[in-house]
Amino acid sequence: MSTIAIKLTEEQLTKIIEAYRTIQEFLSKALSPNELYHAEFLDGLRESDEDIRQGNLKEVKSFDDFIS
Repeated sequence: MSTIAIKLTEEQLTKIIEAYRTIQEFLSKALSPNELYHAEFLDGLRESDEDIRQGNLKEVKSFDDFIS
């Protein structure tokens, strides 16, 4: 795979991010999560929500903490 470099001004990057957010907002209103995401992702999202509700959280202070 080849690599290319793209140079953007801060204004151009801001416009790209705004466009992304507009598309994201549209898709979230027009389609259900089941149509946007794979089942595995939705399962993981539900599992994360349940962990948060149950307080099953561990503070991460380093990358090593994150991957363990």
